[in-house]
Amino acid sequence: MQARLARHAVERADLELTRLWWHYFQLGGEAGTLEVDAYLHGCLRLPVAHRNLLARAVNDLVRGAPVARVPFSWEIEGARNDTGPQDRGSTPSTWPRA
Repeated sequence: MQARLARHAVERADLELTRLWWHYFQLGGEAGTLEVDAYLHGCLRLPVAHRNLLARAVNDLVRGAPVARVPFSWEIEGARNDTGPQDRGSTPSTWPRA
């Protein structure tokens, strides 16, 4: 749900993926542009901390645009507790390295 809302905001604001990724990276994100794109299209799950960094990046970049704000994970009603292997790590610095 968070990814879908982020993608919708990105598309409505006509935000370029590289600009979004760069802002996310500056905030401490460690996923690459390919992973961010896959996440926005529902093909990849990211750890909660990275999803929240992307939400913050989108919200920062679309501020002032007529686009709904992307909620953080703790704001999504009924969100399940993500504890799967793809969600390991609670901080951005725990992103797995290749």
